[in-house]
Amino acid sequence: MIIDVNAFTGHWPSHPVKGDLNTVRASLREYGVGRICVSPLEAAWCRNPHRFNDALYRTAGTFSDVWPVPVLDPTVATWKKELERATREIRVKLVRLLPAYSPYALEDTAELLQTLVAEKLGVIVQTRLEDPRRQHQLAQVPDVPAGEIASAAERHPELTVIIGGARTGEIRGLKDRLLASPNLYADVSQCDGLDAIKVLVEDGLREKLLFGSHAPLFIPYSALSRVVTDLSDKDVSAILGDNAERIISW
Repeated sequence: MIIDVNAFTGHWPSHPVKGDLNTVRASLREYGVGRICVSPLEAAWCRNPHRFNDALYRTAGTFSDVWPVPVLDPTVATWKKELERATREIRVKLVRLLPAYSPYALEDTAELLQTLVAEKLGVIVQTRLEDPRRQHQLAQVPDVPAGEIASAAERHPELTVIIGGARTGEIRGLKDRLLASPNLYADVSQCDGLDAIKVLVEDGLREKLLFGSHAPLFIPYSALSRVVTDLSDKDVSAILGDNAERIISW
């Protein structure tokens, strides 16, 4: 089964996307994706991102292959209630943090991350949602350094941590830390450069890579092509689904 750990639904302010869940799901199903982990795009631009989780639960609940990934923000007073609500949703296995879009540092999220361990949920921490070259000049959002996410994983070794949206060079730069941390993984949704995934596999990182499409901001066809080109069937199978199947308690 192909598992997409990094997809979205909703609207994006800087350019139009076809982000309604029906369309996002259909665009991924067309290429054989059988399990889709989805977060609300609008949460990035709201001071209280929790407001968009309700709609996500409602729409995702109509599809057996869509797994909601709610956005949490530890600086919003209701985060504990929001997390408690997430645990009641039977298909919530991951939550998402967007520290680039909120006034907190990952080193200040210890209580939230430890609570996730107790609730047996994993976390995907997004380094970026949009290439800075596409951002409006008055709405610049700097990337979260992937190394900071690796440090959070090292501080919480019982928590499954996924680095979302890192570029190829960032993942290669974390090779030793990825291999040394059994709980740390990276999705490949924004890997860039020639033979990007092949290079990472040759670095010995196959078991650390998870498929992510970044739909609807990116095109699913390109996301799949990036993985299946010039890799063995075993490599492709691991990245497209086997690794996610192994590390997340579906």
